[in-house]
Amino acid sequence: MKVPYEQIAVYLSGKASPWEKEEVEKWLAESVEHRTVFRSLEKEWRFLKEEATPSLPDKEQIWTKIREIIDLPVVAVSYSKQVLIKYVSLTACVALLFGAALSFLLGNREGGSTQFTAYAPLGEKALLTLPDSSRVWLNSGSTLTYSTQSRQRMVHLQGEAFFEVTKDPRRVFIVQSGDVNVQVHGTSFNVSAYDVDPDIAVSLESGLVSLLNNKNGAVLAQLHPNQMGRVSKLDLKCSIVDDDTGITKLWTHNILKIYDNNIYEVAKKLERWYGVEITLENANPDRHYTFVVKTESLKELLTLLNKMTPIAYKIEGKEVNIRLQ
Repeated sequence: MKVPYEQIAVYLSGKASPWEKEEVEKWLAESVEHRTVFRSLEKEWRFLKEEATPSLPDKEQIWTKIREIIDLPVVAVSYSKQVLIKYVSLTACVALLFGAALSFLLGNREGGSTQFTAYAPLGEKALLTLPDSSRVWLNSGSTLTYSTQSRQRMVHLQGEAFFEVTKDPRRVFIVQSGDVNVQVHGTSFNVSAYDVDPDIAVSLESGLVSLLNNKNGAVLAQLHPNQMGRVSKLDLKCSIVDDDTGITKLWTHNILKIYDNNIYEVAKKLERWYGVEITLENANPDRHYTFVVKTESLKELLTLLNKMTPIAYKIEGKEVNIRLQ
């Protein structure tokens, strides 16, 4: 969902021109979901106005005030397929903080602890810098949660992320996903743990990581560079295979590699990549595909796919129907 944050900020400040008001009201009339988001933004705007009394939506004032209020543990930059990395703007800040994160943060400051949740919407990605200077690339449709008060450096991941962890001999760094903990000290690695996937896949670029059962601490596997560990969510059985992390993390460079995937796996990855919903007809799960997506639009990609397998497709907004011939 595209949210016109800057227009809404001006609208809430009471300084919107007639045409700006019309644009926001038109957006509100489009769906109940839009109105729900607006009410949430309006609530947070009033809170900030009471605290800081901003007369204009000044990005530096708002950003500084938010940091003072919630002791923000993460700096985030969102980027799309068109722009790999764009520096923090009012839209990026407000989108990340007001998009269901700020209310949660402000409601969980008891005991001096604050939780921050970063979400990369479908079709977009985010680059995060944690308080210990570790960097995290967050893939489309992924969520990362981090607590400001923890003796351990622990993050919770749903989806996919690539980590560059800063070394700290005194504190171990843990990525928790489902029943699996990835434990490291100073390492770069990729974790793929989308809810719909049957396995949690960890691909190690440098350093050493241990995969642990987070219920009893049992070691499931230890990985060395250029190895991937796949842990079954069903029974926590782990298999280790050779892996080229440079290829695995291509998505951080805005390149999607499809390798030996059936059509259902291809559709799932394209949904995340382009932020769409795909419906398949006459799909053959025995047919596998290998290709790379760089700067191609969805329409261009489907045209190329048609050359590999005859298909008919229809795109209506965010809904895509693909019929295999």
